[in-house]
Amino acid sequence: MERAAALTVSCLVGFFISAFALFTTVRAQGITCSIKGTVSASTNDPAAHPASLAGARLSLVNKDLLGTPLKTVADDAGNFAYLDLPAGKYLLTAEAAGLPTVSKEIGLTTGATVILEIVLTATVSESVTVREEEGLLSTAETTTSNTVRSQTLKELPLRAENYQSALPLTPGVVRGSDGADHIKGTRAGDSAFAVNGADVTDPVSGNLAFDIPIEAAASVQIEENPYSAELGRFTGGVTNLETKSGGDKIKIETARVFPTFHNFVKGQIDSFRPRVTLSGPVIRNRLYFLQSFEYRFSRTQVPGLVAPHDHSSLEGANSFSQLDLTVNKSNRLKFVAAFFPQRLRFLGLNIFNPQETTRNTKQRGDLFSLSETSIFKNESFLSSLVTFKTLHFAVLPQGPQPLTVLPDGNSGNYFAQSDRGSRRLQWQENYYAHPFTLSGQHSVKFGIEFARTSMSGLFTFKPILIRRRDQTLSQRIDFTASGPMNRSLDELAAFVQDRWVFNKKLTVDAGMRFDRDSIARQSNFAPRLSLMYLPLKGDRTIVRGGLGLFYGRNPLWLRYFDLQNEDALLSSVTGESVALSRRFPQRIVTTFGPDGFTVIDGPRRFANSFNGTMHNSRSVRWSMQLDRGLTKRLVARVCYLQRSTTNEPVVVPSVINKGGILALSTSGRSQYRELQMLVTYSSERLRNWNVSYVWSSARGDLNTADNFLGDFPSLVIRPNEYGPLPFDTTHRLIAYGDIKTRWGVSLTPALEIRSGFPFSKVNDRLEYIGARNQAGRFPTYLSLDAQILKSLRIPFIDKRVRVGIAVFNLTHHFNPTEVQNNTGSLRFGQFFSSFGTSVRGKFEMDF
Repeated sequence: MERAAALTVSCLVGFFISAFALFTTVRAQGITCSIKGTVSASTNDPAAHPASLAGARLSLVNKDLLGTPLKTVADDAGNFAYLDLPAGKYLLTAEAAGLPTVSKEIGLTTGATVILEIVLTATVSESVTVREEEGLLSTAETTTSNTVRSQTLKELPLRAENYQSALPLTPGVVRGSDGADHIKGTRAGDSAFAVNGADVTDPVSGNLAFDIPIEAAASVQIEENPYSAELGRFTGGVTNLETKSGGDKIKIETARVFPTFHNFVKGQIDSFRPRVTLSGPVIRNRLYFLQSFEYRFSRTQVPGLVAPHDHSSLEGANSFSQLDLTVNKSNRLKFVAAFFPQRLRFLGLNIFNPQETTRNTKQRGDLFSLSETSIFKNESFLSSLVTFKTLHFAVLPQGPQPLTVLPDGNSGNYFAQSDRGSRRLQWQENYYAHPFTLSGQHSVKFGIEFARTSMSGLFTFKPILIRRRDQTLSQRIDFTASGPMNRSLDELAAFVQDRWVFNKKLTVDAGMRFDRDSIARQSNFAPRLSLMYLPLKGDRTIVRGGLGLFYGRNPLWLRYFDLQNEDALLSSVTGESVALSRRFPQRIVTTFGPDGFTVIDGPRRFANSFNGTMHNSRSVRWSMQLDRGLTKRLVARVCYLQRSTTNEPVVVPSVINKGGILALSTSGRSQYRELQMLVTYSSERLRNWNVSYVWSSARGDLNTADNFLGDFPSLVIRPNEYGPLPFDTTHRLIAYGDIKTRWGVSLTPALEIRSGFPFSKVNDRLEYIGARNQAGRFPTYLSLDAQILKSLRIPFIDKRVRVGIAVFNLTHHFNPTEVQNNTGSLRFGQFFSSFGTSVRGKFEMDF
């Protein structure tokens, strides 16, 4: 098997090397540009609305190269698209019989997507409206995504004020009670995150481990149904952040320079997030820079706790630097350097866990990336990307005492201390060939990627004492010693993708992806297919569908159980026990009778073990979607999605004689179903309004390995069950948009209503009573937030500032985050920790 796998890899590498020699490249997500839009015809009657102009002919010329024009024809809805373009200056020409020809010069920066609305009239007049892509409805593509621009991120009432806050604006993305985002019913570590195409996930956990000041962000794109073969190593979704580039003028932006107080104008400082961004030219028309810096401090109060021990805090900084260099008309370089240290105090603080039982975390990381785009004479182009990222993450308890677990609240200190670091080197080459005609127009792209990751870690766990309400000891959990661990991960990926525009009605994207890593050591081939069909002539009805196979990434914590056989072999050879095990700490469980002294089971040592062969998680997803333009400004969507995932990593305990085994295996499974209904509307005063309703069901195995091998492992490990996932929400309604008033005031409300999360019922030994996650649900969540902004001009210095306020949970709705689910407590069944109405000021200035 190993020789066959090696032969497969060798053949694939040889194929791609040969392909590069014959052709030369594809796109890296975040490197290429797009031009999309509509062509319509109008009369001189100002009351008449423009009509879609099917069959309009469009020609696009790269002015830097002056090569062969790229030609296309508008479909029956008047839509057109030029995808996977290199950055540069372009001339677009639109023409139709009996109407004047219109031309427009367009400048595309790296990663930009421009939307054009071209209106041709029977006279010599015509108009072209240029804007950036935004929203949940994409035109002229087989898949749709949610694109949120930086200006929208600033205008929306977002508690965190970071680009990750754009994710819950997307239907099917739920933010769990732990603050993690779950895309399409998957756990947080099952999705992919990138910045300008560079992977920014934590290689150990798979979670997002990167942040930048919001002023440096150009747009955030959340792929709802990512069927493109160039996207891989996930089973959930894909989020890509595009950053800004410097312009021709020096520009300074400042924001949040004043702190936010707990009582609005007095009391403790709840938040202080000053941000400064400087951008402009170093060498005009050749080299541009952007430097953005943010300091962050926030304090979160927990209702029900007594001051001054009633809050947790976050302190950190983000520095983001970018250089964009135009070497010549055919070559462009982008260099990025980012640093993001962060410290959290009293993480996990709630009504049941006072400050002494919580943990502190320290994180520091850096990211360096260099990307280059080479455009060839036939207007094909190669994009190259090299990225180096480091991340150090430490979990620190408040003291050395054991953790005591009681039905009404815990005491002592947090039990898990860890210190880990990782490094990842990523190299990516993608080629986009010049389109050719064969029974329609074909656009072929292919690419290859290598990644090398190393991890080192040290884990120290202290005892856990589980007591009854009368203080008698019910169970004690001790842990074996563990020494330093060093693990590595190698990844190889390749893909080929063809976009086939069969005719004006039908477009098909088909591709194949290959993935292999050094954990599963399996060659995974994932075919993908998506299509767009216009069933009606001259109408705005679009049918989209997709079917694909996806393989997830194996995070490095799956290798925590490695080398135990090596330790056992060392012990047998030397005849002595291994003094310092390189294994993950093992649990020793002792169970006591009602008196708290009599041992009724144990001490039982649970050995950590692999069970069977390690696989990559495997997901099959399909979806069908109908978009209907009800008016020029009003569009409706109905979509159904189903995803089935197998080979998920789970941990299952079993008892053997006087011992036990915690078996890590990839035998887990989950299923997600979603029915989505969406309406979008946009006008001059009501901009980018989105109203969506989602019915969904997320079920799966509940002993997922991240709960036990992650940075914050569960206290106890109980038998695995299949049931509703902790972030399952049956119903969810989201509405947000921008209201422009005649006084220059912008009002941006956001409403979210969803079903409460499910919870389980446990006894005083933390054993589940009844089916897990089926004991009930939290109350319905409802939050109405709003932000009001006013732009003002400062006299004498002729500069503009934006001032305003953001109000969260306007209705003061009861949205608890904790439930007493322990039957041994007198407060069993009660909900706690609801955050009421809060107000935050806003001040921004541009120079």
